Amino acid sequence: MARKKSSDSTVILEDSIGIEQAESIKKKFTDSINSNKTTLVDLAKVTDIDTSIIQLFFSANNEATAQKKEFFVINIPDDIKNLLSIMSLSLPEKVSEEKVEEQ
Repeated sequence: MARKKSSDSTVILEDSIGIEQAESIKKKFTDSINSNKTTLVDLAKVTDIDTSIIQLFFSANNEATAQKKEFFVINIPDDIKNLLSIMSLSLPEKVSEEKVEEQ
């Protein structure tokens, strides 16, 4: 029996992420976008992020859009939101279901 492709995928990132992890993160994003209708990237456990990874988010979002798919970031820690705000940037954020229930 053929296995049905999932329509959603969540990529979970953890700890401090930077240029050293960029290649493996890019592969995770690409694989998820190619295989799923919606890709969610969970940053709840991320402690630090550098600009190389921020660039990957925008590149992945552009790729998803080109394929008529969705790419969102969820559970963005406040320090990262503040950093992005200072740089006048924002990621394609989606409020996770857990946060919706808490509000």
